[in-house]
Amino acid sequence: MRAVWNLHLATFLFFLAYGLTVPTLPLYLKAQGLGAAWIGWAVALMPLAGLALRPFGGWASDGWSRKKPSLIGLGLGALSGLFYLGPLAAVLVGRFLQGAAMALFAPSSLAITSDLVPEHVVGRVMGTRNLILGIGVMSGTALGGFVVDLYGFTAVWLLVLGVQLVWIPFFVWGVPETLDAPSANPWWANFGAVLRDRGILAPTLANTGFAAVFATLQTFYPLVLSEAGFRAAWVGAFLAFYSLVSVFFRLPAGYLADRFEAGWVALAGFVSATLGLFLLWALPLPPFAFAAGFFMGAGAGLYLPANIVAVTRAARPELRGSAFSLFTASWDLGGLVGPPVGGAVAAALGLGALFPLMALGALLTVLGFVWVRGGGGRFRPA
Repeated sequence: MRAVWNLHLATFLFFLAYGLTVPTLPLYLKAQGLGAAWIGWAVALMPLAGLALRPFGGWASDGWSRKKPSLIGLGLGALSGLFYLGPLAAVLVGRFLQGAAMALFAPSSLAITSDLVPEHVVGRVMGTRNLILGIGVMSGTALGGFVVDLYGFTAVWLLVLGVQLVWIPFFVWGVPETLDAPSANPWWANFGAVLRDRGILAPTLANTGFAAVFATLQTFYPLVLSEAGFRAAWVGAFLAFYSLVSVFFRLPAGYLADRFEAGWVALAGFVSATLGLFLLWALPLPPFAFAAGFFMGAGAGLYLPANIVAVTRAARPELRGSAFSLFTASWDLGGLVGPPVGGAVAAALGLGALFPLMALGALLTVLGFVWVRGGGGRFRPA
């Protein structure tokens, strides 16, 4: 279990670095003179890179190494912080590198973990992983807003560089290689096999929908608060509160997914998150928005680990890298679609039009999950 905790800590630092950019990058791009539509496209560079490289990341985890893609991902994540220190063109390169890092680190680190732990405790271990991931994002979003107010953007980018760079030696020494028999199949054959499994496809599609919704929220809600006169610290506080609630629900979600069917746990999370988005539509500004943040955070805390448990149980061991690559690609696809669509809607109709767009998008996603999971018929959780 020492190697699993090494992976947990690497995950914390990786997502801490990501969280640092969530409230700060849109504000930095706005300060550079970019409008809402261009900010959406700039933020989408990260999921674009991730989506383009996911097939390679999945193949690498199944056909080359479990450990090396994770290690390279940590290195690219640190390098992105170095590029964020440069001019606008370099910042865009840094955003692309951060997406490449996610494409390599996320699926391979999950595959290593699933190789190391017995099946009967996979729910609680993945719940712990999601708990630590959430703490990383939560800490980063809160810290990012306060650091910008106190020390400026340069300090944030230095933190993105440093917190990932420091763990690379510990990862090299403490995490074993778990891929004993590399797959000889081409990447498209492995992806085709996992796509045909409803137990993998349904959580992946649902995760895509909610990733698009929350990427839109993370990109444009800072601008909503800024226009309403709130400082960057309020942006960080709201996103951190949402993440904090999510964190509290992730560990219980893992235990529930071990005890009950993961599909029911995920569905409860989707419903809670959708309710929160409708509340945010009605009450978009602090302090009332924090009530919406509670339901959104609780929902994410339930469905994120439950979905990972569902994919772990559905995937054959030799295809875990491809299965997790496909599943984590949903974050990239959602992040690629959400901000540009949100930017176009905001440019045409104003930022206020994004609230009904997000709420209705979440509702349609829930209905789609139920339909796909049931094979077009009655909902089947597993």
